[in-house]
Amino acid sequence: MGAEKGLGLKEKSSRKSAGIVIPIDGPAGSGKSTAAKRIAERLDFDYLESGALYRAVGYRVLRKNQEGDFENRAVDSARDLRFECRKEGSVWRNILDGEDVTDALRDEEISDMASRVSAIPGVRAALLDFQRNFGRKRGAVIDGRDIGTVVFPEARLKFFLDADIEVRIQRRFAELKARGVSFDTDRLREDLKRRDERDRHRSSAPLRKAEDAVEIKTNNMGVDQVLEVMLEKLRLVYGEVIEDA
Repeated sequence: MGAEKGLGLKEKSSRKSAGIVIPIDGPAGSGKSTAAKRIAERLDFDYLESGALYRAVGYRVLRKNQEGDFENRAVDSARDLRFECRKEGSVWRNILDGEDVTDALRDEEISDMASRVSAIPGVRAALLDFQRNFGRKRGAVIDGRDIGTVVFPEARLKFFLDADIEVRIQRRFAELKARGVSFDTDRLREDLKRRDERDRHRSSAPLRKAEDAVEIKTNNMGVDQVLEVMLEKLRLVYGEVIEDA
């Protein structure tokens, strides 16, 4: 899709797209990351999964033998984070400290750790500039939980994807089965519910829809349907840049 219909913005209109950031927020399993990648490919924009930043911090905390309490260790890991989201062929890869950790960051233990470290104000502050510097040279699509509310509240167009929790749980089951990963169904269900509770009610930058965000309920929608709804909105707001999308 991106190859045959992409705009080639690097050659055609990089100056027009510079500074355009499209925030896509939502809970785990809502489809935001899949949609964000597809939009980035379609528009030839850069892409960043902000959740991977927090997973990377959690990964570092678990991996490194650091002294001090959990919160200080997490903040230290966030402050000197060396992270890149890189497109290799048709796959987006997460590079941490020069190492490809894409698969490792999808581990359930890392997912839970990401939710824990993301609730620490010092971690969020350390990663804020990293995210805000994204998209300055070219357009960017960034997905997360507070991109439209905290990181880029001034963005002209924001999206919030959501789905009922049982739908999101079943999607997570299907994803793990497809990857051949064994899991405990009851534990996974409880972990996702606990993560939801933590993300929505944390004191620092809780998960919520920005007042001016376009909300898309993805319960009964396929990826292509979600993509078309988003592209229609994008054409209305950024038509001068993405008129051919």
